[in-house]
Amino acid sequence: MDRRLYGTLVAAPVVAVGLYAYYLKYRTKNRLFFMLNVPIERAVAPGRWRLVGLLVRVRNFIYRNTIQDRLWNYIEARSEVGNADSVLAAFDDYCYNYEWTWAIGDKKAVILAKVVQEAKPKMMLELGTFLGYSAIIIAQNMPSDGKLITVEAYPKSAEIARKIINRAGYGDKVTVINAFSYDVIPNLHHDYDVETLDMVFLDHFMAGYVADLKRLEKGGYLHNGSVAFADNVRGEGSKGFSEYIRSSGHYECQFYEADNGYTEGMSDGMERGIFKGADMFSGETLGL
Repeated sequence: MDRRLYGTLVAAPVVAVGLYAYYLKYRTKNRLFFMLNVPIERAVAPGRWRLVGLLVRVRNFIYRNTIQDRLWNYIEARSEVGNADSVLAAFDDYCYNYEWTWAIGDKKAVILAKVVQEAKPKMMLELGTFLGYSAIIIAQNMPSDGKLITVEAYPKSAEIARKIINRAGYGDKVTVINAFSYDVIPNLHHDYDVETLDMVFLDHFMAGYVADLKRLEKGGYLHNGSVAFADNVRGEGSKGFSEYIRSSGHYECQFYEADNGYTEGMSDGMERGIFKGADMFSGETLGL
């Protein structure tokens, strides 16, 4: 290969990132430039999560903070304390007009709300809090005496999620745990006084969906009628989830078509499984 061509191919991505960083720094003074960022991210988001992550890290470097901080500052300035709808509206506005995030977004929230309303969970587990958007939707739609335990592995996200959930008025109803799901699940009985779960929402590390669901089954946390509900079931890492619950014989399943959060035409899906196999796992535990 010609050396000049090779040099161009190597340098082009570096130059592109540098220009993008300069543009990000400039756009803070110009809303037009700020708004142009969203279609760029929506264009690269489908199937290109690593590139999206790179863009986030570039912004973090330029602004000397994190996307979690930027979103929280925006919500704090544009929402009312104790008004969950205003918190969600500010969250949506930021993600549609400023920075795309991995939150489920307002479209999938409609499906999640419907599933929670039908399940009526008194005790619920969420795996993958991120910044608390889905936790607020769950808290709004579960029974008034319901409790949600939500698990987030990344410390910064757990910290900001607590702030956002508290601002929405659900700090007493929602417990945010900063830990890995595989460490929390075996200790739900001992550490969090959980006997069984009426519903679990899986929206964390997609490759861990099946393993964590099996941990819940074998730990005796699911009763007949418990709902296992998962996001991003069309993602490369989570394909095994739908295959498992549909073929296991333990679940009554329903698939929900949905666009990915804050995108247009990025097809995704959510899947619900109503557990029917409690008798199969009644004698098994996880060393409890």
